[in-house]
Amino acid sequence: MNVIWLFVVLSAISAFVIAAVSVGSVVAQQGVKARPAVYDIEKAVEFVAESLPSEVTAQVSYEEVRQVLEWHLEFLEAKGVASTHTDADLSEDLIVVDDAEPIAWILGKADEGEVELTDEHVAAILLGQERYFAHIGAFGPQVNSTVSQDPA
Repeated sequence: MNVIWLFVVLSAISAFVIAAVSVGSVVAQQGVKARPAVYDIEKAVEFVAESLPSEVTAQVSYEEVRQVLEWHLEFLEAKGVASTHTDADLSEDLIVVDDAEPIAWILGKADEGEVELTDEHVAAILLGQERYFAHIGAFGPQVNSTVSQDPA
């Protein structure tokens, strides 16, 4: 009878140790992973609209802010740095985009849709969106801006 109790106690202790090690290893793996940034268009519009300078808010509606944000997300997805699905869909390659390129792309979309926006409006909205990206943790580590010269 004592052998049965000994077996039960050892089995319970073994099960606890295995469970603790399993849970601990999963927690350690998850602790290393970056928390995914989730972009919520409603929150982004509100955040960006509230951060705009007063001279821009006097000329740009919430709907226009939303449209610029959506166009910018389309631009980022076309460049391969954003996805509507998961970060696994993104390229690991370094992608460099000139600061003026998204503004020009968005202004082209605005012309197609007959939305009247100036360069200054778009730049202010994109600056607000950049702050929103930082707020939700969507930026990775900063890339070193020096480019090494190939001696060849």
